[in-house]
Amino acid sequence: MRPKSLLLICCLGALLATSAIISCKKDNPSEKITSGYGDVSYFAKAFGSHSKTASVKSDTVGGQVSVGWSSASVYVEKIAFSGKSNSLLDTTITIEKKLDIFSADALAGIIKLPAGSYRDVKIKMFFKKSPRSEMAFDFKGTFTNTEGGKDSIMVGSSYPFEANLTVTEIAIDPSGKYNVIFNFDLTRVLTGITTAALQTARSYTWPDHKKTYVIWKGGSADEPFYDQVIQNWQTVVNVVVSKEE
Repeated sequence: MRPKSLLLICCLGALLATSAIISCKKDNPSEKITSGYGDVSYFAKAFGSHSKTASVKSDTVGGQVSVGWSSASVYVEKIAFSGKSNSLLDTTITIEKKLDIFSADALAGIIKLPAGSYRDVKIKMFFKKSPRSEMAFDFKGTFTNTEGGKDSIMVGSSYPFEANLTVTEIAIDPSGKYNVIFNFDLTRVLTGITTAALQTARSYTWPDHKKTYVIWKGGSADEPFYDQVIQNWQTVVNVVVSKEE
């Protein structure tokens, strides 16, 4: 075979190989990787109202306890985000702040999250007693007792606990702005506890003969109804993620 012919065949072979590679890239385009960060503003509020009137409706005073909350605060230690995408979203924000969840701008802050579409996003909110002796949560209110009078209720804890939340998907666009709203549905704090049952809880009687009932755990002793209240926290807090227009 002549040298020129051999060279021509080699050149044709290289050209065909290059064409095949280009064709494969066109037929199987690689997934586009998004870069950049989105700004995420996060805050908390009492569900359904900015006023101190959240309560549970009941048909009878012996049924589901109905509380008008006069104050509600939580001490948030940190918030953790995790999710699946081209890269793993795994971010923890340190808060260390007492929040009045009746305040419209509680927990106000901004973080940057890597752009991308994240699936099965898990959000954990960690609560604990602060170094300044503030409780992990501290709620006070009044309710109508089984005899038709008004009594007080105090619900709180100095023990750490967490609320586990899930968002199906979060899509973060580069330079986009988002809101993460932690809603505290106070109508669920005492879910499963009737008025009659609440009146068997630990209580104090004041000089005016009115009573304050307490579900308040600060030590190792068993506290009636406390486990029920902590279990309810998995539905007390929910999270909504939205993009600013």
